Amino acid sequence: MIFLPITIAVVANVLYHIASKSISPEQNAFMGLVVNYATALLASAILFFLTPHEKFLVEAAKSNWACILMGLSITGVEAAFVMIYRAGGELSTASLIVNILIALAMLAVGGIFYHEEISLQKIFGAVLCMAGVALLSIR
Repeated sequence: MIFLPITIAVVANVLYHIASKSISPEQNAFMGLVVNYATALLASAILFFLTPHEKFLVEAAKSNWACILMGLSITGVEAAFVMIYRAGGELSTASLIVNILIALAMLAVGGIFYHEEISLQKIFGAVLCMAGVALLSIR
């Protein structure tokens, strides 16, 4: 069951980065985000109505602070990648470096706030990740 969502996440992320790098440099980055979010709003609304759900307002009332934080976070991620690519970040390494750094941060977050085990294996993996970032950053 996990193969399909992982595949969708990978394909969507590849398309996301191709699109981020392809946004016209003449366009204000935030107008690009306005168009992105208008498209996402329409696609999400269509998918909402095509999937099982309660009444619109009942579902909306189930939202909490995490939905707002996620929206703000997505805006930050998207703006940052547009800026990374406009600053010359390479499609082949920018996402990889960012995602490795995210993985390292999430290791700490998981251990500190969610009491997940930080084993020697995870620490060794983190060290390898840091080495990878160092190697990818060498010009």
